[in-house]
Amino acid sequence: MLKRLSIRAHVPLRRQRYSTPPTYFAGAPPRPVVSSVSTSIPLSPASARVQNQDATSRKYLQDLVTVISVLALSLLAFDSYRVRVKLEAKLEQDTEHFKKTQDLVTKEFNANRKKRELQILNERKRVQTRELKVALHVALLRKQLEDLGVQPASVNQALQEFEKNAKMENSTSNVSGTRLWITENSPCKGYISDVREYD
Repeated sequence: MLKRLSIRAHVPLRRQRYSTPPTYFAGAPPRPVVSSVSTSIPLSPASARVQNQDATSRKYLQDLVTVISVLALSLLAFDSYRVRVKLEAKLEQDTEHFKKTQDLVTKEFNANRKKRELQILNERKRVQTRELKVALHVALLRKQLEDLGVQPASVNQALQEFEKNAKMENSTSNVSGTRLWITENSPCKGYISDVREYD
């Protein structure tokens, strides 16, 4: 008996052949197709905790990035404001310095102009004084000649002598810018007095 059981144990089981399909295929309504999107698999408490921790850490990172961005923008705005204030102060300082320099240059220009005008006035005054002194001297000499019965030279003779023997040269030593002298060929050269004698 044990032999038969041991032989049956070694005999492979035969597959049964069915002529009709199994009953679970026959007449059963088709199984609904389940979408993977609509199904939600219930999470275990451990995985739910991990998801909550991930969401919390993600939110923390977003908050941290927002804070850092706000700080960076605040620092940039503060730095821009500081630079602007510094540049405005420098601009005001440069404007004030420019005004002072301009005032100084204007004062120096006006002082030089007044000095030049005063120099011109003094030169004119000196020239007019000399002319009058020379004219007075000539008048005294003419009177002296007439007292002696000698006819003095006329103005036309003096003008002819001037045209013939007087020379002119530009000079920067005086304001008028010219210098006059009598040439050596004139017979009157020895009788001409120095103009400075009339100062």
